[in-house]
Amino acid sequence: MATVFENIGFNIEDEEGAYRLADFVLNSGSVLPVESGAYAVFSDRSGAEVWERVALDHETKSVSLLNIDPHFNGSTVWKLEFVREFLAERDDMLDCKALLKKPESELSFCGRIMGALAIADFTPDREYEFQVSMIPHSIAFFENELTMRKQLSDDTTALGALAPVGMYTRMLNAEGMQETDLLLTRVAAEITTGDVRFMIADKTPVGEFLHLVVDTQFGPLDIAVSQNQYETKELPRLCEGGYIAVVNGIISLKLIKREKAETND
Repeated sequence: MATVFENIGFNIEDEEGAYRLADFVLNSGSVLPVESGAYAVFSDRSGAEVWERVALDHETKSVSLLNIDPHFNGSTVWKLEFVREFLAERDDMLDCKALLKKPESELSFCGRIMGALAIADFTPDREYEFQVSMIPHSIAFFENELTMRKQLSDDTTALGALAPVGMYTRMLNAEGMQETDLLLTRVAAEITTGDVRFMIADKTPVGEFLHLVVDTQFGPLDIAVSQNQYETKELPRLCEGGYIAVVNGIISLKLIKREKAETND
């Protein structure tokens, strides 16, 4: 069973494997408590992260798993305006899917904000700095732009443009519509750099994945890609003027907290 977690080095073969990963994150990761539950996050030096959402029943004191999501903790930081949150029928109370836009611009996209309820005073119509990455569901590599556009039958879309795929496309124009709980985005872009990352969990090598940086209209974007999506021998060629098309992927964001500079009185 291929899952998006392969993009950060975790090879989950069945539902039991997904629950084992959830147990590992809850027991080995950092916990961010909130009123209605908690976020647990596992971080690896490779940049691989797993964010888990758990609910707390205050009457029975029982904890239940809501969902787990992959994230890549890279160097990409975008300044964005948080416009509003999207609520779909099947979303859990700790999930946060939001419309975000580039300040003083009409450029916008949908993304998932990690640990949103643990962020104090997080409100719409304000600007924040986010660490941003993309986890692809499906991806294709191309040697040049001409080959990519020919295969995609696309001669006009600007490189690096983030476009919604089915999910929330109509919701952007109709407030309050109920949509599916998927959050998918498409992007075709030029590869700037790429390297292989090795993910280690509990001091044990787990898997490897490819880390790419591409150019977008918002700035550089980190993308984590499963080793099953490429062949190692192709890596140098892919990263030297190569192009990718993420047919559908999830953009995940994490608020950057900057420490205040010390001052001498």
